[in-house]
Amino acid sequence: MMKQNLFLPAGYRLEFWAAGNGFFRISIDGKTVWQVPSFATHPEFFTYHHSEACEVTIVTNAPGGVLWAYGYQHQTVNETGITVFEFSEEGILQRTGAEIKDWLRSVPDRPALHFSPIRHWMNDPVGLCKIGELWHLFYQFHPAGGDWGPMHWGHAASRDLVNWLHMPVFLHPEQNLWRLGATGGAFSGNAFLDRDGRLMFFYTERLPAYDLFEGYREVQKIAYPDRRMIKAEAIVTVLEQRPDGVEHDFRDPKVWWDDAANAYRMILGASIEGDPAVLLFGSGDGLDWQYIRPLYRAPVNFRQEGARAVECPDFLRLGDKWVLVMGFVGHVEPRTQRHNLLYALIGEFNEDHFVPDTPELQLLDFGTDYYAMQSFEADGRQIAFAWLFNWEYRKPEGSSYSGEMSLPRVLSLSEDKKRLLMLPVIEVDGHYAADPVIENQSGQYSLPKAPIEIRLAGPLEGSKLVATKGGELAFEVSVADGILLIRLAEDDGSIHYVAELGEAKDLRLFHDCGIVEIFADGGAVCGTRRGYVNIDPDRLEISTTAAARVLERH
Repeated sequence: MMKQNLFLPAGYRLEFWAAGNGFFRISIDGKTVWQVPSFATHPEFFTYHHSEACEVTIVTNAPGGVLWAYGYQHQTVNETGITVFEFSEEGILQRTGAEIKDWLRSVPDRPALHFSPIRHWMNDPVGLCKIGELWHLFYQFHPAGGDWGPMHWGHAASRDLVNWLHMPVFLHPEQNLWRLGATGGAFSGNAFLDRDGRLMFFYTERLPAYDLFEGYREVQKIAYPDRRMIKAEAIVTVLEQRPDGVEHDFRDPKVWWDDAANAYRMILGASIEGDPAVLLFGSGDGLDWQYIRPLYRAPVNFRQEGARAVECPDFLRLGDKWVLVMGFVGHVEPRTQRHNLLYALIGEFNEDHFVPDTPELQLLDFGTDYYAMQSFEADGRQIAFAWLFNWEYRKPEGSSYSGEMSLPRVLSLSEDKKRLLMLPVIEVDGHYAADPVIENQSGQYSLPKAPIEIRLAGPLEGSKLVATKGGELAFEVSVADGILLIRLAEDDGSIHYVAELGEAKDLRLFHDCGIVEIFADGGAVCGTRRGYVNIDPDRLEISTTAAARVLERH
């Protein structure tokens, strides 16, 4: 039995998910004001709103049944974030703001530079936007466990794209999928600011699903946020009918206002008669949508090589060019055995037709662990996040969370407009202090127990970077015959993580507790890997004719 007295201010809200055999009761002056008489065997969501500032008594006979809990006040949550409640037989431990940050930093296997959830499973970034002075990062979230499950939208806010406040869960599935023994829920989508300044979030709801590969229904919805961006206060279904030839994969909307058409446009990831595709829809009011045509249909080899559909498509304008970004779920590249790669096409968009400048797809990240990228425009920049996930190996058991975000990247075009470039936002340099560790070129060096950045400037051919932990490999990056390669401790050689370099004169590498992000050729070549073995290397061997620097980031 756990019993604890707490002072709660007026307007305070406690939210939690719980399951198992137990009860939960809140009383004031010995009188019960709110209770859950009995937890269900499946997870359920509960919320308590406290009206008058006073002391309450919280009692539960199953503190371990509370899976995820936090509290907040509407008026101050954008400044303080949530207060995390940790329930145990000894009582309730509360952490807010800097206390949460210090707590998370104390976990030895948690990256410091990359955003991660406090608890449980996280995947795709969604609904990215900047409103006023606040950057908003939403993400797919399973609040009841460390594995993928019924999807919600988690939420974090920042004033600098680096330091994040954890916020209340923003969006829930339309029904309790745990109770049904089903999966699905609030899937991916984008933030859209209408011409009248009204913010809305277009997203996909996967209705109760019992198979991960077929037979499910996906519909498109709009979620309207409350005035403080804490909760979705209204939800409207706007598109249910799939075009002919489209089966179950029909998701991840990207919506924009098209000046040329004087109407709204939406793309969705799907497949047409088995070919991965991006579908284009139009609307005069943003509510009633009509299918226009396929914006892009993948060559037949993608279907033959296992691709089920396009996921998380992005369509953005950079200068006078349009860029289509796509992930092909299930695809395995025959030559390297890499899968679920991310590609881009650059071209023209006129009268609802996208015409690529070349049919050749640009590989956006050669490491495979950079997936479900979403970009948004703010302050004159196109900024992107992606989900970091190792498709071959899972996070070790016992971790309190699963999933990280990439460093935020700025998207631009090369001078000849033939390649999409990605580089870390300037805020990364501005807010993570970098102390030089190594200023020489080649040699062996000790590494600090902290994130590092390695910079090579000059000819990269023949360069090799090898980081080890106690003599065992952590990661290796090399350039030979114009090919950039990365290898992690887990790699057995069956998959080749490689990319062709162009000028091969510059490289930046970030290492953060098992995450490696590489930017070469001015951001024209990027590679991201997420490993779980030897994640805190203590030695680095550099062999290069380029000028080399290693910076400690903290």
